[in-house]
Amino acid sequence: MEKVVIFDFDGTLTQKGENAWQKLWQWAGYKIGEGSEYRNLFNRYINGEFSYKEWNDRTCEYLRAGNLTSVKVVTIGALTPMILGLNQTLKTLAENGYKLYIVSGSIKQIIRTCIKDDNYKYFSAVYANDFHYDKDGIIQSITPTPFDFDGKKRFVELMIQSGVNPQNITFVGNSYNDEKVGETGVRTICINPELTRHEDRTIWKDVVYGDSLTKILPLIIDKKHEVQLEY
Repeated sequence: MEKVVIFDFDGTLTQKGENAWQKLWQWAGYKIGEGSEYRNLFNRYINGEFSYKEWNDRTCEYLRAGNLTSVKVVTIGALTPMILGLNQTLKTLAENGYKLYIVSGSIKQIIRTCIKDDNYKYFSAVYANDFHYDKDGIIQSITPTPFDFDGKKRFVELMIQSGVNPQNITFVGNSYNDEKVGETGVRTICINPELTRHEDRTIWKDVVYGDSLTKILPLIIDKKHEVQLEY
């Protein structure tokens, strides 16, 4: 019987701090505070003025104007600190028969560089935005993920339609763009909540606080399995 754990990335598999998009804008020379191009563009997307793809396209124009290069992107990933206990958590889940996925509104190149090959190998697939560069290494276009915001719920629904029992699916996230997953009825775990209604049990079944991702293991793995945890 297939068992699945789906992870968000920013703030879930990384330590708390600025998210990948905020770092990208700053590395391209922009401010990210109130009234900034970054804030205005994102708020216009949130308010429904344009689609997720158009938000990516418009963001790409700004980042290209700021000469954002592939080297800068992977450097951001390398400098982003992983949450403690990541390797132990992924290894333990894999050894107990869980298939692992990342479903994120972040960027594939940053995710891979941040979590490194020793952790990346545990994931069956990673779904996130994908950057493309011109011959000079400057960002040229973005292929948007179909699985951010409401799309995260859609990903879980597709997994259920493929035959995975909802009771065997766990989603681990931390913020408001993860909230729709709760409507699918799968187990949802909020780790170190930020900008989300973490007290609403129709959205988040469990809430976990702490520096280490290992905190989620007792909530996922069957009680019959004895797991040595380091907190």
